[in-house]
Amino acid sequence: MKKTEAELLATQWDAENMITDQATIEKYVTYDVDEERSVATITFDRPEMLNAIPVAAFERVGDLVREAESDDRVKVIVFKGNGEHFGTGADAAELGHYIGYKSGTDKASRRRPAQRQRILPDRNVLSSGFTRPIIESLKATICQVQGYCYGGHFQIALSADIVIASPDAKFTHPAFRYLGPAPQDMYHWIEKVGLTTMKDVMLTMRAIGAEEGEAKGLVTKVVERDELDQWVADYAQAIAVMPLDSLMMGKSMMQIVMEARGKGLGAMTGWVGHGWATNVSFEDGDWNFLKERRTRGVSGALADRDRKVAPYFRLSNSRAAEQD
Repeated sequence: MKKTEAELLATQWDAENMITDQATIEKYVTYDVDEERSVATITFDRPEMLNAIPVAAFERVGDLVREAESDDRVKVIVFKGNGEHFGTGADAAELGHYIGYKSGTDKASRRRPAQRQRILPDRNVLSSGFTRPIIESLKATICQVQGYCYGGHFQIALSADIVIASPDAKFTHPAFRYLGPAPQDMYHWIEKVGLTTMKDVMLTMRAIGAEEGEAKGLVTKVVERDELDQWVADYAQAIAVMPLDSLMMGKSMMQIVMEARGKGLGAMTGWVGHGWATNVSFEDGDWNFLKERRTRGVSGALADRDRKVAPYFRLSNSRAAEQD
């Protein structure tokens, strides 16, 4: 039987501080096919954690996209999140651990992981195993966004064909807040929001609002939250009228042009460059997420980081972050 990436990487990353149990992962990332509507829906169902999911769960997302792509009943793949937010990416409690950092309770466990430990999970789970199947899907993909769309969930929005968002949607990658202007898939950033906005977001670590996202080309349409489900259903219905052969040929042609514009190299900037980002050398006075997480916990550390900047640049709407 084929092994999962979680099984293959068990001796590379710090599995003791991660969730890799498949039953739990399947509970957090659910899958449903509506044959009558030709729609497969991938739902993030961990609302108590703002739909942040274990790192290992991103492999399941990629696997489900490939499953839907091979299912002739499906023409459209919809990504959605239960609760107030679409999702906040990977569970921040696992960051660092997925590249091999241990619990940090002694000198040995705080040893910097080798580059090979960083390369494999970044490439096999968070790039080739996750965003690449979405970007290269020959079925239409729709991202339904409300509230926070951060981290890995933002990567889904960047990778999807269509993004329908409520006015309160906010888009960015918190890695900029954890590590500074960390490398991502530069192709999709530049294609979707343009170089000027990309630099603005990476250097200030702010989020992009729904209306700004629509103006820049990241968001297809902004609709009221209570109309979100219906607009996504209507888009899916409009696409499903198309013959499946035509749909898949059209998406294939798009892939050819995207490759010519640099998609392949852009994707590599994500997983190659991420090894640099997770090996940052912090100087005295620099805010260090991993260090702050050990002493203050994830929520306390991120709230403290938000308080260091003006409200316009903050990622959280929480009262803790708003208090100066």
